[in-house]
Amino acid sequence: MISLTIRDRYAMNNDAYLKPTFFIDSDSEKIRALANNLKSSSNSEKDLAIQTFRFVRDNFPYTIKDFQIDNPSGFKASSTLEAQRGFCIPKSILLVALLRANDIPARLHFADIINHRSPQHFRDLMGGSNVFIFHGYAEVFLDKWYKLTPSFESSLCIKHDFPLCDFTGSNDAIFKSYDLKGRQFVDYIKDRGVYADLPFDDMVKAFLEFYGPLLS
Repeated sequence: MISLTIRDRYAMNNDAYLKPTFFIDSDSEKIRALANNLKSSSNSEKDLAIQTFRFVRDNFPYTIKDFQIDNPSGFKASSTLEAQRGFCIPKSILLVALLRANDIPARLHFADIINHRSPQHFRDLMGGSNVFIFHGYAEVFLDKWYKLTPSFESSLCIKHDFPLCDFTGSNDAIFKSYDLKGRQFVDYIKDRGVYADLPFDDMVKAFLEFYGPLLS
């Protein structure tokens, strides 16, 4: 078992990044049970953060098939755990919830990105665009804040020559500018900041403004 010391090191005015919220329901029974399992197989705070990140990245296949802007509850961490799949925002919410359930400060970060390797059926769904508004990823606090992108599982990266986002405890794990064959991959074009919970209304507003009737 791990004796966590992060809370003692962390400024208490940032306690919002440790608390459960509507979407980051880290107090859910199933979330806490999974968090305890991950904790029992880890031997340090850093190792626990690494294992939690890799677990969410690789055990919840990336998909946007369940995307519903009229169903807020579908974005809850416990909903993603039950669905066993998700896209960038639900997977990041789940990662943050599991970290908070183990008293590790974590938060959400959002940005607009261009995915140059976005498949055609994704572009068709988005009116031909390869711009992803409100792309979500997580941040974890250890000795400082680290960015964690759990979106694409290892098998998907291998299949499409995507560089794997991996976390070793002292690095940012975000999308690279080029894929493994030197082709353009991801550009970050707008930072939307960090949040203690999913800003659902702001997200929906941004989606509707950018994608318009495609979401109706």
